[in-house]
Amino acid sequence: MKKDITKLFLKYTIPGVIGMIVTSLYIVVDGIFIGKAVGSDGLAAVSMVGPLTSLSFALNIMIATGSATIVAIKMGEKKNHEASKIFSFFVLMLILGAGGISLFVLGFLEQTADFLGAVGVLKPMVIEYMKIIMYFNIFFMGTYFLEIFVRTNGRPTYSMSALIIGGVLNIILDYIWVIRLGYGLKGAALATGVSQTIATTILVIDFFRNDSKLKFVRPDFSLKLLFRGAVNGSSEFVSEISLGFIIFMFNLVIMKEVGKMGVSAFSIINYVNTVVFAILLGVSQGIQPIISYSLGADEKYVIRGIFNLAMKTVFIIGTIAFASMFIFSEEIIGTFSKNEELLIFTTKAAKIYCFAYFLNGINMVMSAYFTAIENAKLSAFISALRGIIFVLIGIIIFPMIWGIDGIWFTMPVAEVLTAFIGYKFIAKCKILNLNNSITI
Repeated sequence: MKKDITKLFLKYTIPGVIGMIVTSLYIVVDGIFIGKAVGSDGLAAVSMVGPLTSLSFALNIMIATGSATIVAIKMGEKKNHEASKIFSFFVLMLILGAGGISLFVLGFLEQTADFLGAVGVLKPMVIEYMKIIMYFNIFFMGTYFLEIFVRTNGRPTYSMSALIIGGVLNIILDYIWVIRLGYGLKGAALATGVSQTIATTILVIDFFRNDSKLKFVRPDFSLKLLFRGAVNGSSEFVSEISLGFIIFMFNLVIMKEVGKMGVSAFSIINYVNTVVFAILLGVSQGIQPIISYSLGADEKYVIRGIFNLAMKTVFIIGTIAFASMFIFSEEIIGTFSKNEELLIFTTKAAKIYCFAYFLNGINMVMSAYFTAIENAKLSAFISALRGIIFVLIGIIIFPMIWGIDGIWFTMPVAEVLTAFIGYKFIAKCKILNLNNSITI
């Protein structure tokens, strides 16, 4: 009996999208609370710790998505015990990896703060925030890691619920500890740590259900398996690292060409990007376990149907996001700042930058597809094109051609060029049989 493709697609993508939206919103709210209670120094301190948390998350997402692909394929082959052994092995690797990062940073707090660029009054603030975050690092990494495996385990709604509970709890604790009790950065770090601990605990419980396909069992240690999982997830690692690279390069060029106002404008655009990317990421990550499972079960018609739906969905979402930002840019940007000069400048920049929304999701889905079928090289290549290679070329060349506007044209052009190259690879994929099955 053939599966209902649309029902299967919605079952996995809707919870994924909702979960990612909640996560993105509480990140924004977290920043608002710190800005109100601690001020610009507090935001600067959290920003300085950002590269460290980004590195932890990049390593986490690499192992999580890469290993989940292997596990989903085994489950599709009806080899659940073998899938459980692989799952348990990577949980152990997560614990060792997260613990290793925490021990290193906690052992060299002063040196790490210096490396991150913390000086003067910011240094003790960075150390205070970073120290507490590192105490909870295993839960910070564990939430996202286990969330992926709960979806792979066939429980996307439960996974979404855990993220929502964690996100809402983080906002509540932020309000209590940061605003009401005045604990400042310490309160913000504790709120993040406690909320992530609760979310991780909820996710762990799911694997102790009697009918759970994935169980915690005694794993077999394998460097080959670890390498395979890391290679599979290399695209996601590149994607996460590239986000930091994009922000770094844009800030560098904007500060030189425009100054502080330009950096503020880019910061506001990035807040909007956080929500748009979260929705698109929810779709692209939601289809991965379906494709991997279907590959193991040799259900190519499911893979074709899911890919087709995903491409149409992210294009529609991207079009809506573009139209919203282009038409209502002043209203959207006005929620972040009432400065008239900044509002005018950011509105113009956003109306150029938002053209990237058309193809953001298309490129994410293509990359996610190649990860799901264990073609890590192509997946990483697509991520590197849109997040590093074309951005580096564009941010250097375009301002020389179009001036300040050239900065904002960088991402739309990068997405167009990546989509063109990525589609060439997709067209050659025999599983999809593109000429006969995919229409966008």
